[in-house]
Amino acid sequence: MNKNDDKEFSKEKFKKLFGIIYIVLFFAICFTPLALWGFCRSDEQIGNKEAKELPMVKNQDGSINTKYFSEFEDYFTDHLPLRSALISADSYIKSGLFGGNTANVVCGNNGYIFSDETINDYVGKTFSERKINNIARTLRIMEDKVEAGGNKFVFAAAPNKNSIYPQYMPSRYTKGAENNLSLLTKRLDALDVNYADLKSVLSSVDSELYLKRDTHWNNLGALYAFNTIMNSLEKEHIDYNGIDYSYEKNWNGDLDKLLYPAVNLTDYQYYFNVNCDNVMFTVPQLGMNNTDTLNELVGDSEKNDTLIKTKNMKAKGRLLMVRDSFARAMLPFLIDNYKSTTITRSQPFAMTALEPNSKTDVVYEIAERNLGNIVKSAPVMEASDCEAPVVDVIDNSGENIIKIDKTASYIKIYGVLDEKYFDKDSRIFITLKSDKYNKSYEAFPICETELLELDKESDYGFSLLINGDIPNDNYEISATVSGVKNMGTGTLKNIQLG
Repeated sequence: MNKNDDKEFSKEKFKKLFGIIYIVLFFAICFTPLALWGFCRSDEQIGNKEAKELPMVKNQDGSINTKYFSEFEDYFTDHLPLRSALISADSYIKSGLFGGNTANVVCGNNGYIFSDETINDYVGKTFSERKINNIARTLRIMEDKVEAGGNKFVFAAAPNKNSIYPQYMPSRYTKGAENNLSLLTKRLDALDVNYADLKSVLSSVDSELYLKRDTHWNNLGALYAFNTIMNSLEKEHIDYNGIDYSYEKNWNGDLDKLLYPAVNLTDYQYYFNVNCDNVMFTVPQLGMNNTDTLNELVGDSEKNDTLIKTKNMKAKGRLLMVRDSFARAMLPFLIDNYKSTTITRSQPFAMTALEPNSKTDVVYEIAERNLGNIVKSAPVMEASDCEAPVVDVIDNSGENIIKIDKTASYIKIYGVLDEKYFDKDSRIFITLKSDKYNKSYEAFPICETELLELDKESDYGFSLLINGDIPNDNYEISATVSGVKNMGTGTLKNIQLG
């Protein structure tokens, strides 16, 4: 055997040895967490999502839990030993070394990272015209109801971070000329809906208003948003111009919690010296005093904040706010400026507790990336009777769905109408008629997809809630859809109500 043959033989031996070592290491890494399952299962929370609990084979009513295996898979994944270390290592390889997307995170420029849930908005993948109209019309109906009760209403969409700072997005993404927020803004203007234009305000500020390693604005961005909302309500308030603050690198960003859960990375955050000594938390009560409660609620954990209620006898006015995680940073400013606040994260928007003529400011805040959620389920709000448009054409041949749910207090009427009745901005009116009763109501243009057990959402749904205290009688229920021609469905259902 000559020297060249020896070299070739050595190369082959090395390749085989390397292959064996690689396979052994691969399987060792894969099976180590499984081998450790009985000794050190992980209960660590990744991001702001709590780990799943062990599912039960049977439901509380004794029936078999048909989702057991899928729920167990989620439980197993959430409690896998070394999970946070494995996720952190994977993220470092994919994003740190190669600059790719991982863990639902897009790595941008200048240290900025973004949620991949905002990509569709950024590139201009938009809803249908009909859906945009449905969102705007829903907000218009809500505002009409609030104002009819002597209160005020404002809608606020918290812009995605890449809507304010597109220059930090990777060049592989091209920013669209229009997106859902810009289209909705135009429709809100056309319907004269009161909204706080946060995007215009935040885009005009030179200071850094969003956290680099988090989906949300920082506390300075929240202050600008707060002042914009208060101005839209024409609410007399403290603007905190010149307030003392500190700027500290101690914020654990929600995106970093997803990318590197095993590493305690921090971001810079503004901390304003807002004096909330006069504020009393009635719900929740966390820690030893109100300061402990406030610090917990404005921290980065997003816990115990589904419902917040406060009293402040040094301030004036009442606030009802339905919000998401963006409004957390506005909390100190809000509770410092209202005598009474109720701030909830519950969806859909519930307004049954809103007292007429209570001089309440009603704020509906939602993130830009979640605008579609506005029409996922109708607000819990009793419809006001109104005059339906005169029907030009009755066509009872449509493929329509209607369902009715009754409780002790309310009657919920919902369904889907045939697309042929609609223009892009049509309104939907539901009429209940009997020998003793004849009233019409404007329905929310919302498809109750889950209640109807549909495979997909429809842009042609309707939903409304009426007071259950109506005469006991047999009712004909019909719909009128306004448009170039006002189309009537004829009788959709005959039913005994009351």
